[in-house]
Amino acid sequence: MPLPPPLQNTIITIDGPAASGKSSAARGVAKKLGAVFVSSGAYYRALAWSAAQERLDFSDEKKITTWLGSLNLESQVTQGEVHLFLNNVDLTPHLSQPAVTALVSPLAALPAVRAFLLDQLRALANGHCIVMEGRDIGSVVFPEARFKFYLDASLQERIRRRQQQGTIDSIAQRDKQDSSRALAPLLIPQGAVVIDNTHLSVEEVVERIVDHLLFTGIEGMKKKSK
Repeated sequence: MPLPPPLQNTIITIDGPAASGKSSAARGVAKKLGAVFVSSGAYYRALAWSAAQERLDFSDEKKITTWLGSLNLESQVTQGEVHLFLNNVDLTPHLSQPAVTALVSPLAALPAVRAFLLDQLRALANGHCIVMEGRDIGSVVFPEARFKFYLDASLQERIRRRQQQGTIDSIAQRDKQDSSRALAPLLIPQGAVVIDNTHLSVEEVVERIVDHLLFTGIEGMKKKSK
């Protein structure tokens, strides 16, 4: 189901808190539209994995700068998804490790890390229609994106989803860390379509997003033809 011409090679952002279903929804939307699915969280996990290997002291700015300068992070698009390689190591098996997940929020609060990844994430839009999910995609990474969505669900439902995934972390603590950090805090991007999916399936969320995109595209074509 390709996008209408006015929407091709566009950027679709999906933000939301932990376990809000944004990854599943973004992947489903990208698949339906033939776009590239991008998880910004995977990039932070990639650096978190390296930081864990190096036992990096997050309070030492000089070491952080040196560490970032030593990293060769490569993005390879395969079958509509991005696969990450760090210094030639395939990170796919490592990104969901508990030790890695625990470092993501404190790592994401470091200005040097966010600056390092900002260029990486923005470069993915060159020549691609992308569906990117995260916590600051519509507000910081692509603030000018035409299509922004913000997914949310009740705390109880998000905890239940995490438990089903077998992931051990504190949703409430992640919410507090992500929303209260001084740099690029989690918020609803200006102009975003908000979807509460507490009682919605992934398929229903995907359908709502795609319907909105297609309706907007068709209306844009009508206005252009007048």
